[in-house]
Amino acid sequence: MNAKIQRHSIYSGSLPVLLFPAVLFCNLSTVSPLAADPANFSNFNNVESFNELLRTKKIRIEDIASPHWKKNACIACHKTDNRKASASNLRHKPVNKICNNCHSDEYDHSYIHPWNIQPDKKMIAGMPAEMKASLKKNHNRINCDTCHELVLQCLPDKSRQRLSNPQFLRLEPHRARSDLCFVCHDRNAYQKLNPHEQIDHKGRIKKEKCRICHIDSVKTLRQASNINQLKFYAGKNLASMCWGCHPWTPHPGGQFSFYRKKSGPDHMVKPSKDIKKTLNDMMHKNKIDFPLEPTTGKIFCATCHNVHQKGIIKNSAKAKGADSKNKLRSQKICQYCHYK
Repeated sequence: MNAKIQRHSIYSGSLPVLLFPAVLFCNLSTVSPLAADPANFSNFNNVESFNELLRTKKIRIEDIASPHWKKNACIACHKTDNRKASASNLRHKPVNKICNNCHSDEYDHSYIHPWNIQPDKKMIAGMPAEMKASLKKNHNRINCDTCHELVLQCLPDKSRQRLSNPQFLRLEPHRARSDLCFVCHDRNAYQKLNPHEQIDHKGRIKKEKCRICHIDSVKTLRQASNINQLKFYAGKNLASMCWGCHPWTPHPGGQFSFYRKKSGPDHMVKPSKDIKKTLNDMMHKNKIDFPLEPTTGKIFCATCHNVHQKGIIKNSAKAKGADSKNKLRSQKICQYCHYK
């Protein structure tokens, strides 16, 4: 994360746009969020050399796992093993140097905020105490720890926040992520990008909106006949595309908080044979589509919700539910599986 990012500002009309879709939080830096997760993290003994080792092709991105929220990966940031890890034995200070071992500033376009800049006094005055404390440790300059509560991922009693707050952002986990930005920035001066507004006033597809979720070109998207022919930035876990903007949403029959509490329904699973047969029967009976994750076969958000604007998808079965209430593919969709 580097101050050079300021040249990458994105505007919509005259207002700066805050971009929060999950794809922008799927860090494009040195370590892939989809990298393999080895049983041990011994390679982090050489974490300071990762960028050079990658550049010289001595290791691959796939060889580097994300250490975040992993109880046996303390060595990535600390000099000692898990039993003695503390703020006093960090590999580097300020903490930004540790982050850049993996999140190299070579890829500063992947960050949404510059660091090592000094906010004005008015901004500092509006910050909560923990953000002010972080600034003070870094000579009143923005650093990774200003917005990311790094220690959160190290506390066993906070592990349930991993799915609702994977980037360990400050403020309460149920708050919208943009609320953190508006601690410093004027909410009225910004507008949030809506990835679901995909057609302009002349009826043309906004191609840049497709790129928020899809790797494929618009031409490829038009030619695809089903979800199995598409590629997504989110990789296997397609629900993570939605969590970027919808971290917590109430649903009939229970709350989808992504904490994966044992109580309440968990729809993000591979349907049983009976449920899958029911889905297939309902698809044919109602001439509707219920896509599952291609690689896992799991139900995900877009199984029930049509995330596309009306007019994007031409196939009538796949287009059902576009622009409907709650973007549901059918207002009776719950009854398709949960019937008496």
